[in-house]
Amino acid sequence: MTQAECTLLIDCDPGIDDMMALAYAFAHPQVQVAALVASGGNVSTEQVGRNLRGVLELIQESVPVPAAAEVPWALGAENPLKQTLTTTEETHGDFGTGYAVLPGQSVPTEKNHDDGARLWVETARRYEGQLSGVVLGPCTNLARALELDPELPTRLASLHIMGGALNHRGNTMPTTEWNIHSDPEAAHQVFEAFDRPDAACYPVLCPLDATESNILTPELRQRLTAGKEDSPVLAALDDALQFYMEFHEGDGLGFIAHVHDPFVTAYAVNRLLQEQGDEGALVLGKEVETVIDVELDGKLTRGQTIADWLGRWGRTPNASALMTAEAATFFDHYIETVRSCYAHSH
Repeated sequence: MTQAECTLLIDCDPGIDDMMALAYAFAHPQVQVAALVASGGNVSTEQVGRNLRGVLELIQESVPVPAAAEVPWALGAENPLKQTLTTTEETHGDFGTGYAVLPGQSVPTEKNHDDGARLWVETARRYEGQLSGVVLGPCTNLARALELDPELPTRLASLHIMGGALNHRGNTMPTTEWNIHSDPEAAHQVFEAFDRPDAACYPVLCPLDATESNILTPELRQRLTAGKEDSPVLAALDDALQFYMEFHEGDGLGFIAHVHDPFVTAYAVNRLLQEQGDEGALVLGKEVETVIDVELDGKLTRGQTIADWLGRWGRTPNASALMTAEAATFFDHYIETVRSCYAHSH
């Protein structure tokens, strides 16, 4: 029997925890990163593209991982579908990577906005029935891809979206999570597009209800980045996390960091490996099938994700919601996976 494998398209907005997610994806021996899309969110789309390129260069210099040098990536839309992009430099630093400095971080990408949607479509067709989408930023480019190819829901093997807050307070406005808040129309369009009987998968929404329980402590950070002097990737993660933990402390949460994106990536990978019968795959959380939609018009609640737990809308489920996270299991797995690839002496 051949080893199970996950083929991923990661749509992200690095972003500190996006950097962590990318380090994990390229370190995991059973993951093939087929393509990457840069979505504006934590910083501008152009800066996200520069950061994405810098992470790939850093990984390639450190391992080297051939896939990091060869993976196609594209710049996404400059703005959300119906509003101007807002960014969060106070959370992720002026360049989006905290105190970490990446190769070529100030050099223009010279790529075209909107190529991200095309890369979604091209990659889904190339890996028909095999590609798993992981959206770690706003859904803008996936929504645009669905406009280009309305049959995309029949082509993907799975779709995991980091976003939303269901039975949980928001982290942006009182009821909204940042990724969905950044482009509510895009998220609404994605859930609407997959609400069809021939869709190959449900979107799995991974909201704050689950992701905020993944709290990186100073002890976990030390375990992750020990020996960083000999590893450019670990050193960059450590510098980024220093800023991120200072931000959380300033927000009254203590010297910790909520690491949403690496958890969602690890959850998606392990869920896919489980489906392929891999006995080593981990159970990192529990899902519930439901109907999910996004509020677009509310004066106080625009961007809120809503699950119809009691079936009041009379609609069949169009999504699965991740409601719990096995944080301790995740951190052990994440640290082991990342260090097995990047912790070494030259």
